[in-house]
Amino acid sequence: MSVSYFQQNQIVLQKRFPHVANKMDSLEMKVHVPAGYYFEPLERDELWLEAVRGSVDEQEIIFVYGFGQGVGLADIMEMFPDRLLFVYEPNEENFYNSLSELDLELILEHPKLLFLSVGESHLKVLFYSMCTHLRKEMAFVALRYYLENNPDSLRDLMEDFQKYSDNFYSNKLTQHSFRKDWVRNSLYHLAGMLTSPSIKELYNSYENMTAVIIASGPSLQMDIEWVRRMKPHALIISAGSSIQALVKNGITPHLATLLDGNAINNKVFSNPDTLSAPFMYLSSSYYEIADKKGRDKIHATIQNDWISQYYMGISMHQAEIMPTSTVTGTAIQTAVWLGAKRIVLMGQDLSFPDDKYYSDGVGHFEKDFAEGEVKNSQHSILNVQGTYNVTNPTFLKMKEGLENLFESLPTVEFINSTRKGAVLEGTVWKPAEEVFKLIATDNIGLNTVQDLLEKIDYQPSVDEVESVKSKISTTINDLTWVKQDFKQLSKQLGKLRELSRTNPAKCHRTIVDIEQIWGKIVNQPWFEPVIETILPLEISDFDRELPSVVSEKNLVRKSNLLNDTLGVLIKNIEDEVPFLEEVLGEALRRIEAISAIM
Repeated sequence: MSVSYFQQNQIVLQKRFPHVANKMDSLEMKVHVPAGYYFEPLERDELWLEAVRGSVDEQEIIFVYGFGQGVGLADIMEMFPDRLLFVYEPNEENFYNSLSELDLELILEHPKLLFLSVGESHLKVLFYSMCTHLRKEMAFVALRYYLENNPDSLRDLMEDFQKYSDNFYSNKLTQHSFRKDWVRNSLYHLAGMLTSPSIKELYNSYENMTAVIIASGPSLQMDIEWVRRMKPHALIISAGSSIQALVKNGITPHLATLLDGNAINNKVFSNPDTLSAPFMYLSSSYYEIADKKGRDKIHATIQNDWISQYYMGISMHQAEIMPTSTVTGTAIQTAVWLGAKRIVLMGQDLSFPDDKYYSDGVGHFEKDFAEGEVKNSQHSILNVQGTYNVTNPTFLKMKEGLENLFESLPTVEFINSTRKGAVLEGTVWKPAEEVFKLIATDNIGLNTVQDLLEKIDYQPSVDEVESVKSKISTTINDLTWVKQDFKQLSKQLGKLRELSRTNPAKCHRTIVDIEQIWGKIVNQPWFEPVIETILPLEISDFDRELPSVVSEKNLVRKSNLLNDTLGVLIKNIEDEVPFLEEVLGEALRRIEAISAIM
């Protein structure tokens, strides 16, 4: 039985770009030429290629907008045999029909085709790969069809990629800045997460109720008495440091939430009264606060916490909370898990009304710092009163993140009741007195979350505890032989440069040995979650250089590249091993303490 073009192309795609193959399998077979299907002329398009040549110049990476039937792409590969290519075809049906009608194996298998993506739903996957591998500026070109029929498409994509790229690198820098805190927090929380219910255990416990999210902005002080009056009628959830303002005014929320992983939270929660409310903490939040709380705790795993996900044996899709740039986002998602269909925001100024940073009672930052932030702010933002507040880039990023979160929760009604705060798209503005009228007939217990937690007799199974304990022990034991392998790798890498010039055959064998030893290390299941968390920038740098190392045929240059990339990364990992051994040892001690009382 003969194999169709579609089947043989899919074999290649499944091997190299499975996300594309899976999408093509999900499309229905097309028996006609769909609307928007385009054909590339078979003759060489010299004018277009000349324009491509001018756009690419000396750039090492080329982004091609459009795949078509692979004709133009093949010409680009021929013209620039040493360049790496990212290719995006927005028209899924067009690509499907090309797979069905043509033998595209040579193009799809081409070693310089670094990544292929088809359809708008896979744009983020494409952008992630581009950011991962991008070392320098990238040349952007489009097939003639798109230049003539949708001339703005490439420009729009470039703008979207620039936004994604800025956010990607900002996140990497944030991860780098707090990497040790995040590793420590995630590992030290494992024992507490095993012995406390997750937010999933309370799913829809307050179905269709109203939740009021309290943030720390200056407007909160104006409406603090409304918060007190709302407590018998709505679920009051404090976000991060706002617990200080509530406690100062004698208000205990139904639930307090914590996202931040920094030790500054010791100041936020220094007053014992700040720990009197039930407490929902994220897996990467500052561990000492959850330790102090002791009981009446709920936990949630955040989707970018690879360490907790690995050791707890859950996937990213099973993690409960999406990362946001503000703890208000955590509190909102907590309310949604609890079943809230109306969420009211108070103290969410995202700006400096009346030149104030925080509400009265919030004092974890030094006064000079807060005043300096206000004084140096050079941005302005429309507020709910129709005038403008000064703000800063951090607040603007938080605002964008919250608005994206609102958009992702279309079944939830969002009300902005921050008296002088920024206008938030996706919300309606209502002052606190109007919100109170909406909820006045609803009733909720003053200690409802605490009462609910007391009814949940949560105990981990022996298997759950032993599974986490086993993974931690294995990681600690593996680090012992990994240190020895690193010494061997460093020794072999040190020989490569000379061997590449004096004994090419032995150099080849040494490179094979290096690849085998390195492969054994990186294939350990703990390597990716732990090492990518502790060394986010270094791993990112290595990933960007790896395609060049793999594709380099000149033995001297390949040896130099291996020393400059793998050699540097090994040294970086070696430097972090003592820290990892320390925090893994403490995490194991905490888990063993659970085992001892089970």
